[in-house]
Amino acid sequence: MNEGLLDTNVVVHIFDAGSLGSECVGFLRAVERGQIQAVLDPLVVHELTYVLLRFQKQLGRPEVARFLVDLVNMPGIVADKDVLVETLRLWGKTPGLGFVDAYLVTRGDLEDRPLYTKNTRELARPNAMVPDPLPS
Repeated sequence: MNEGLLDTNVVVHIFDAGSLGSECVGFLRAVERGQIQAVLDPLVVHELTYVLLRFQKQLGRPEVARFLVDLVNMPGIVADKDVLVETLRLWGKTPGLGFVDAYLVTRGDLEDRPLYTKNTRELARPNAMVPDPLPS
């Protein structure tokens, strides 16, 4: 079977007690064992950071980040794991930093690229390479 694309709702449903929850738990256990390959897109991870904080109120940002790092690191997950894990670690420990900004900072760091933004105050904390003023 080809690698499938993992949608946000599969992860969200594991918190449900009903039949959808048990089906999704079983699916993710197979991904965890490496029996199923699932592509985890950064857009889905971004959506999960928002959805899990909103609907699983007992989870704080650090807990959501750890949960998602564990998901990314499952043997059956196909993704740019280095980028996603570092993005989630940065996002989880930096209050107020959005996922997209954490992703761009991580990519810039790993790829030795500057980040062109005017969000210089917020991105000074993770020590991003942010030219200010922008080059012209």
